[in-house]
Amino acid sequence: MIGGILASKWFGLNLFILSILFGASALGLLILEWRNGKLLNIHLTRALNLFFLVLVFVFGWFRYQFHVQKKEPVIVQIIKVSPWEEMIFSGIIEHIGRNSEGKIRADISINKTQFSEDIQSDEPFKARVLIDQRTEFVQGDNVSFNGTIIPISEKRNPYQFDYKSYLEGRGISVQVRLDSLRSQTPVTSKLAWNWWRIRALTLVDQNFNNETAPIAKALLLGYKQDLEGASKQAFARAGLSHIMAVSGLHVGFIIAPFWFVIPFFWSKKFGRITGLVILLLILYGYAGLTGFSASVVRASVMAGLLTFGKLFNKSPNSINLTGVAALVLLIINPAQLFEVGFQLSFSAVLIILLVLPIIQHALPYWLRLRWYAKPLMVVIVSVVVQFGLYPIQVLYFGEVSLISPIANALFVPLLGLVVPFSLLCLIISSVFPFIGIILNTPSEMFIMGMNSFVLFSSGLDWAWMKASLPSLLLFPFWLVLIFIIASWRTPQIRWKWLTIGLLLFGMMQVEMMMNKFENPELRVTIFDVGQGDAAHIQTPNGKHILIDAGIWSPGFNSGESVILPYLKEAGIEKLDAVILSHPHADHIGGILSLINGIEIETIYNSGYEYESNLYKNYLSLAQSKDIKILSVNSGDHLEIDPALLILVLGPEGQRFNNDPNQHSVIVKLIYGKSEFLFTGDAGEDQEHRLIENYGELLDTDFLKVGHHGSRTSSGREFLKEVTPEISVVSLAERNRFKHPHPEAILRISETGTELYFTSRDKAMVFISDGRKLRREVWE
Repeated sequence: MIGGILASKWFGLNLFILSILFGASALGLLILEWRNGKLLNIHLTRALNLFFLVLVFVFGWFRYQFHVQKKEPVIVQIIKVSPWEEMIFSGIIEHIGRNSEGKIRADISINKTQFSEDIQSDEPFKARVLIDQRTEFVQGDNVSFNGTIIPISEKRNPYQFDYKSYLEGRGISVQVRLDSLRSQTPVTSKLAWNWWRIRALTLVDQNFNNETAPIAKALLLGYKQDLEGASKQAFARAGLSHIMAVSGLHVGFIIAPFWFVIPFFWSKKFGRITGLVILLLILYGYAGLTGFSASVVRASVMAGLLTFGKLFNKSPNSINLTGVAALVLLIINPAQLFEVGFQLSFSAVLIILLVLPIIQHALPYWLRLRWYAKPLMVVIVSVVVQFGLYPIQVLYFGEVSLISPIANALFVPLLGLVVPFSLLCLIISSVFPFIGIILNTPSEMFIMGMNSFVLFSSGLDWAWMKASLPSLLLFPFWLVLIFIIASWRTPQIRWKWLTIGLLLFGMMQVEMMMNKFENPELRVTIFDVGQGDAAHIQTPNGKHILIDAGIWSPGFNSGESVILPYLKEAGIEKLDAVILSHPHADHIGGILSLINGIEIETIYNSGYEYESNLYKNYLSLAQSKDIKILSVNSGDHLEIDPALLILVLGPEGQRFNNDPNQHSVIVKLIYGKSEFLFTGDAGEDQEHRLIENYGELLDTDFLKVGHHGSRTSSGREFLKEVTPEISVVSLAERNRFKHPHPEAILRISETGTELYFTSRDKAMVFISDGRKLRREVWE
């Protein structure tokens, strides 16, 4: 099934062709089944199994293709081609939360959209609504409001949070700014899940204080909107983030009491059926309170199957049940396969089921009888899961918790008591508030203690570490390691897995040796920072240079929003050099955030004095942080990496006019046969001086086009000397300067260069091994 879904994602086929393949596979299966019923034959049986696998494979292919080709509602298609239009919407508030900047966001199920008095649509869809701080929305309320369509921003830079995919994963394809509220009425029907969920969240606020309530909401109900980003990161680094996502652990806590009374159902005439119905109602009710989160649905399916086997005296194979649960969920929504939560949860369960029995068998019998056996097993399970999930955690998060076994041993065993007890206190509080609050005191103290431990441990240097994947072969190699452990007591199978493991290990070593023989690469990333400039250069010897720092505007700067997140996700902890071409805010806009957010060794600038608070503040802040600031002039060269020749071609060290653009720092990077020219906002005056001073030395392979494609830059004489193979213009799609100017683009195009625009092509990555220059697709 998974193979079919992957094939569908990588190689899309027409649904008609897939239907024919599916029909042919089903027909072949039926014919073989008929033949096998009349004449038992080992070859027929094998062919039958093969056709069955092919049928499942084609079904997976068909199911995912059908999923991605589902047509959006007509209303959504209209809205997407009507940006900045005003409309009237009506719907029910599903979730309310805040973004990283503290601004309120609501997810609303829209059931009516009105374009005008005569035109309206009742097609349902979900929308993300941006709300003014003064508007008091309540989850579950029916609302009607005037709103403006806001285009959903795409992922425009490497490592940037993919907001569009995130919303699509929540079933949201429309974003609206709330302009004015027309009406708001609370949901009074107790048949609606929102009513019960809101009631439960209100009771959590009643039973816990301001510090513990956000954690309790996440812990008990999977509601993480009130958690701050710092808290989420702290729990992740402490290895306890899994308890903040309601999952199989919580479902196990909920149904554990039910398992103790299963023998009672065995003894009754309709006991088994009654027990199964009660269990399913419990699971369905808890899933509803948690908003039917994917993790709870996964766990509920598995719990239902396991309890069915227990009630009806079956002998369930836990690994098979895990596969059945995955199969059911993938049939319902095949796109779940690509969600990190799906991958982590099922991988963790399978790793525990495969590895833990071997470890338990290896433990001495006397140890299993000691009082500390259960806490010890929690530590062992945590270590096993951390070990098994290492490649996935590194791929998605770039961090691994080292303190996780200790944290899990301290808190997970007690959670088995705290979670059901806290939920019981919520029920009591709904009838007797005072008694429920008093009874809940131990749970509140537990969460306070856990939060204190998490905040303390996440700040320890050794509690977590950053990591990266040396090779994609690590995934199959790691899987084989798990199979080796799982088959340890079966020598015939174990030696086969050991052989495969050694083969993969050898392949990894060969890959590493081949990488050593290859020339180290120079990596140039041109950020999409809107109407500004910023580029990151990773040198062959691992040094990091930033050329310009993007834009600044009230409430936004490229350093905080684009560059620092990129550097953090790339594992870059120090900038060896920051080159600021000139002191305009569209080139130094993010420098204050960068100075505060990452270690910088040296800042190079043009030395042009400029009257702006941003310019003066960055000089002052850099001085307070003991960061060297050096002014460079034509003829200088920067010794940052011996593999690179970094030449400064401008400015000339004297003032020709009062325009900072015409005194931009011009830098040429030479790595082997590859040459890069960064021109800041140099205009034709400075270009003429460059021609006079350097002539043929200006010839380059890569040109960062001057002044965002302005008509006052990129003169014909200058371009005749530069003759770039690749040219990049950094600018915003909408800007008040109307860049790029057609005449400048015409002049650049006449050189025959490959021409790119960040406004159209988003961020771009260019790589050189010293011989050839190529563009890398990062999306």
